[in-house]
Amino acid sequence: MIKWKACLCAAATVLTWHELSAHGVGAQWPRFRGPGGSGIGVTDFPTHFGPNSNVVWKTALPSGHSSPCIWGGRIFLTGFAEGKLETLCLNQRDGAVLWRRHVEPGNIERGAQPSNPATATPTTDGERVCVYFGAFGLVTYDFDGKELWRKPLSIPVTQHGAGTSPVLAGGLLILNSDQDVDSHLLAVNKRDGQTVWKTERPGFHRGFATPLLWPTEKPEQIIVPGTLRLVAYNLKDGTERWSVRGLPNELVSSPVAGDGLIYIAGWTYGSGASRMPTFDKLLEQADANNDGQLTRKEAPAGPAQQHFLYIDADKNGRVTHEEYAAIARIFDESKNIALAVRPDGRGDVTDTHVVWKATRGLPYVPSPLFHEGRIYLVKNGGLASCLDARTGKFLYQEERLGALGDYYSSPVAAAGKICVASQPGVVVVYRAGHTLEILARNSLDEPILATPAIVERTLYVRTKSQLYAFGSVEKSGGPPNVSQHSSTSPITP
Repeated sequence: MIKWKACLCAAATVLTWHELSAHGVGAQWPRFRGPGGSGIGVTDFPTHFGPNSNVVWKTALPSGHSSPCIWGGRIFLTGFAEGKLETLCLNQRDGAVLWRRHVEPGNIERGAQPSNPATATPTTDGERVCVYFGAFGLVTYDFDGKELWRKPLSIPVTQHGAGTSPVLAGGLLILNSDQDVDSHLLAVNKRDGQTVWKTERPGFHRGFATPLLWPTEKPEQIIVPGTLRLVAYNLKDGTERWSVRGLPNELVSSPVAGDGLIYIAGWTYGSGASRMPTFDKLLEQADANNDGQLTRKEAPAGPAQQHFLYIDADKNGRVTHEEYAAIARIFDESKNIALAVRPDGRGDVTDTHVVWKATRGLPYVPSPLFHEGRIYLVKNGGLASCLDARTGKFLYQEERLGALGDYYSSPVAAAGKICVASQPGVVVVYRAGHTLEILARNSLDEPILATPAIVERTLYVRTKSQLYAFGSVEKSGGPPNVSQHSSTSPITP
């Protein structure tokens, strides 16, 4: 844990948190999946832990799926409680709630289970923390909780609610807004929230991936996967730079970079489905009132009924010929696949810059992990795969982690170990390498959908009701001295 000097024990300090970070106090996990969206920590983390093992502290949280964002001794998260969308700041040292702020939505966006209005992970540059709520928009605070600006946005139109997280690049805050209608990529000034550019994404339907910035050190491109295509945009103005065809109909998994390549993997239920029947045939079967449209009640069993909420783009309860034709084409072209792409092209680079493809072991939600020359994938059912990052050759394929269930959390790694959590609440730690070697299965006794963070030899895991900080306290020679906090504790400014 952080070795705080006496002058830093109080919430108020002489130095700003940005200056503290510059002096090396605290470490960084500044966005979804940490530095550069890589999922890679720089220090070790405990292999064995649980609700009563290696717990440094735990803090009760409101509901939410956002992952920890950490900088300068502070942890930022979001939550949803009593109809309010909350941003919380915790002390990294002991988990105490330093401040919490809220905005009130007009309406909560529609989302099927297990979605939550507080899903997007905050992002920070060490001076400000930026949060996104699908039911509200963007809000930015300084490190003491003072609101700097807010930018209300339209509620995304999807079946599952919002899933993407914002990212900071230079002076811009970037938000991917793929939805069933009016998809776009938005860039606003991080200091005042004013729109710098907005790029429409016609043909892209619902998507939940967080953009990847490339190169990591000095970004020039924003790489966004979505319906059927992976697209790179110029950071300065949002113009399209290059694209690759051949993706699934929707992307939840986010891209990752390594060894000069971009990796993306995705799987959806719609991909590989047999061709959908024509809309005219469906109308002949089921259009009871002969209005040339289909309601959900009229839609016959099969793809029209199964995918009705997806096909009904504007969510008015009726499917038109235009809506149906668009989705039928997308399902026909959809491909479950993993790709490695060279990011130095222009235009459509499908035939020139795709280095390898794979069609097995594909995740639905978890993002791929690049670590020490290998790509790690985890799919529902607890099936893990590992590929050579340069060639795409499987080193092992769909081997069992021994933790069943769906997987919404993405894998993270440090010190030669990989960590991934199942939705039922089992965190599996396994060794990085050419073969699968399970080191531990740690049950936390409640669901996990957020992705862990690794900072200063500590693993931070958000469960349904708690944020845990796990460290190797067992090595100190005595039982852990666990600090427990509630997110409803008095607010310290």
